Amino acid sequence: MSLSSIDPGAAAGRADTRAPLGASPSYDRVAGVHVLCVRGSFREMGEQHGSMLRREVATGPIPYYRQMVEKLLGKPLGPLSRPIAAVLQRAVGSRVRATMPDFAVETARGIARGAGLEEEEFLRGCTMPDSLLWVTARLNELKAPGPAVAHRLALGLGCTSALAWGRSTRDGRLYHARNLDYYGVENWAQNAALVFHRPAEGQRYVSVTAAGVGLGGVTAMNEAGLTLTVHQHMFTDRTRLGGTPIGVVGDVVMRRARSLDEAEAILRSHRSIGCWTYVIADGRRQEVLSFEESPERQVALRRGPSDGSYSYANVYEDAELGATEIALYGSYWRHNMGRYARAKELVGQGDLDARGMAKILADRGSSSCRVRESIAMVMTVASVVFRPEDGVLWLGTGDAPTSRGEFVPFSLEREGHAPEHGSFTTTEVGERASDEAFEEYRRAYLAYVDRSDAEAAAAHLSRAAELDAGQPLYHSLTGLLCLEHGATSQADAALGRAIGLGHPDEERVASFHLWRGRARDVLGRRSDALADYRRCLGLRADAPVHAAARKNHARPFSDSARRRMHVEMSLADVVAP
Repeated sequence: MSLSSIDPGAAAGRADTRAPLGASPSYDRVAGVHVLCVRGSFREMGEQHGSMLRREVATGPIPYYRQMVEKLLGKPLGPLSRPIAAVLQRAVGSRVRATMPDFAVETARGIARGAGLEEEEFLRGCTMPDSLLWVTARLNELKAPGPAVAHRLALGLGCTSALAWGRSTRDGRLYHARNLDYYGVENWAQNAALVFHRPAEGQRYVSVTAAGVGLGGVTAMNEAGLTLTVHQHMFTDRTRLGGTPIGVVGDVVMRRARSLDEAEAILRSHRSIGCWTYVIADGRRQEVLSFEESPERQVALRRGPSDGSYSYANVYEDAELGATEIALYGSYWRHNMGRYARAKELVGQGDLDARGMAKILADRGSSSCRVRESIAMVMTVASVVFRPEDGVLWLGTGDAPTSRGEFVPFSLEREGHAPEHGSFTTTEVGERASDEAFEEYRRAYLAYVDRSDAEAAAAHLSRAAELDAGQPLYHSLTGLLCLEHGATSQADAALGRAIGLGHPDEERVASFHLWRGRARDVLGRRSDALADYRRCLGLRADAPVHAAARKNHARPFSDSARRRMHVEMSLADVVAP
């Protein structure tokens, strides 16, 4: 795909009507966030980014992401996972790389050059999001993926956008709040960056990103008063190589679009590789565009000044696109729908300001389950509230979930920290014990996902369950992790505590019984195991859970099967039981 097809202004050499570039590139560190101002051509902006964050780029999200396809394949392939992943990454990644327009390649090469890294290796990391979507889609085509897809098939992606304006806000202005839930729970937070872009051609814009992620096409705001956030649709088999990689077209929108009509025209000028939704707001006209797409279909939905509020999660609104989404993982779908309903409820209550919008991003859901409808999740690596009318934003800081840290103000006009707009926090008195427990959950996630240490993860979850004993998923997840690393008696006890607490979703309770039955099979307590399988079959459950219970009712769950299990940490479950 040529550059002119998605960036006609740049290809035609459209004159820049702004003032000269002015100030030199600059770097600051505010509340643990790297704050960069980059100027000039794409190569120059990339080199400035790379040189200012040389150490962080070398160890940041892009190198981390290069490992994701290998992790997706999981431990069942054993020593074969690394070479197979390398072949897939090179084969699929090279197809993605071939469709990257020149400006994206120049930016990535500039970052690698500025950081002193090998350019082609760095570019391979940049192709990960679309490569991973393609690999996952091929696995989804199996309809009933086995354990080889491991826990990372679901990935727990759960980005949330909440927008309010007019009658819904205290000052009548539009606010666009966004949680980015993505890979690299520790890595992204340690390398969090806010980049103010002043390109040689086009508008100024600011992107919420991390070291080494140079384009502003995922979470950004431009000087025309437009904001942009992107949502990924993971459970679909509709992917096709040959389209434009994610993050590229959104960057063009930020540089070129001054209205939603112009933004939509740019989005329609390309075909995607995967399935995405762009939520774009015009803060000055108080309008919102939700642009849903797959490689086969694009649908634009609009909200106007009289609507007052809007929210979006990771489920298509368009019925035809929605029909392509595959409900492989019940916990994912229930969480998505619960999170969407929660965001819609909260944003619809009105009387909102920047802190009120941030509190939506920090919402923990109902007290009966910390995960079920929570907006602040263990994978919430970036949180921001935009006020595009005057170019002000408040950025969440600290560890994931960043929406429960301090929000610090910045200004696009100033291109830096704007303390006069005031920092704030979102937590309330009485939430400390719950947050301490969730911090142990985060540590468990890191132990398991980044270090493959189920025993350490189980220890962290056990402490979480002690701190917040009424959370059934802390107990059930402790049980799953104990079962995986061979502490089977502890698994039996922890799952029993989860069953005793119950859960708002009967499907979860059925799963608790399935896994307790399996623990009891491994312990040699066959009659007790059969009772659990029968109880599971008597409850409403996800189809894979009932299938597993029927299988183990006929044939005991074995210790060898236990060693092949893999837990999906972000939603405290197993994707393919």
